[in-house]
Amino acid sequence: MDIPLSSRQLNAGILRLTVPHVTPDNNNTQVMSLFNEHTALIGLPVLENNRPIGMINRHIFLSQMSRPFFHELYDQKSCIAFMDKSPLIVDADAGLEYLSERVIETGDKAVTEGFILTQQGQYIGIGLGIDLIRTVSDLQAKQHLQIMQSLDYARIIQESMLSRSRNTIEQTLEEWCLYWHPRDCVGGDIYAFQRSENGWLMVLADCTGHGVPGAFMTFIFSSALEKALTIARPDAPEHLLSLINQHIKQTLSQVHPSSDRSQSNDGCDAIALYVDTHHAQVSWASARMHAFILGAHADNAIVLDSCRKGIGYTDTPVDYQWQRYQAPLQRGDTFLIVSDGATDQPGGPRDIMFGKKRIQSLLVQNRSLPMSALSDALLQALKSWQGQQASRDDMTWFGFRW
Repeated sequence: MDIPLSSRQLNAGILRLTVPHVTPDNNNTQVMSLFNEHTALIGLPVLENNRPIGMINRHIFLSQMSRPFFHELYDQKSCIAFMDKSPLIVDADAGLEYLSERVIETGDKAVTEGFILTQQGQYIGIGLGIDLIRTVSDLQAKQHLQIMQSLDYARIIQESMLSRSRNTIEQTLEEWCLYWHPRDCVGGDIYAFQRSENGWLMVLADCTGHGVPGAFMTFIFSSALEKALTIARPDAPEHLLSLINQHIKQTLSQVHPSSDRSQSNDGCDAIALYVDTHHAQVSWASARMHAFILGAHADNAIVLDSCRKGIGYTDTPVDYQWQRYQAPLQRGDTFLIVSDGATDQPGGPRDIMFGKKRIQSLLVQNRSLPMSALSDALLQALKSWQGQQASRDDMTWFGFRW
């Protein structure tokens, strides 16, 4: 039974119920009378000098006393004859987490019979297992709502961080598409778009993880990119990736790891792509990011060259230099960059990854469509491939046509 953090400030005493009790001096006729009078009473505590020594279970007691001759044999005998000598006894100041662990240890008994509450060893009442379950469930529901509200607001923050780049894309490009969809409420995919004097720069990264850890990494990446752009020109994508790598490794203490704490092995796959609009040329540097080009007159889509080192991971040297690639642009050339949430999504009849070849085929089949329609076709193909499977990762893609 998982206990929310907020419940750790609550103690078992909040479940206290005041019920009748008996002592060893009471006989079974008196016990029967109490059960008949209090029809909702599940367990009857047995006390000696106000200290609990046992519990009489209603159902067990009534079933025993209904047997032939049991009234004659046991009516006047002490109630301890049908007493459970090892009930669950918990101090009222004990936390709900401790109480839940003890209830689990006892199995069904404490849930069905309840448990005895004491204070400094003195009896103060009983608690019911169903009330414990209900209380913990209510707390979990409230905590879940708080978490979801926090994540919803975190998504607003993350989307706000990306909105400036999206607005700049809208103002700069005519034929383009952009799809950003975290697997959870927030995610580890991030993009940034910036205009320059002679063209524009697009950076897309897939950071370690998804959800909240991935979102934290996107903020680290954003800070690294912002710092890198104060040092390197936007038309030097290979230099940008190197500077981002250095910043992430320094931020995550990967450059000089401390021996007294575990070393983070986090980072990202990323691509920095610069389009020189004056000279009709594209240059890029890629750290394991999937990107494709379908030439205006080509029969097949080609996977763009990429280096095999990721950014910021422990096996990537702090001074690693990414290779710069470049190619001339022809009117009608189509580019598409995708995070591995798309390529690695399992599905289909054999439950295998969507893969790069399907994206290449999709580009060729839909080459005559506007970029927005091509993006819709890719999304539909992925959804059809995924079927009832859960999304494996965040999904992001950016495309443009020259």
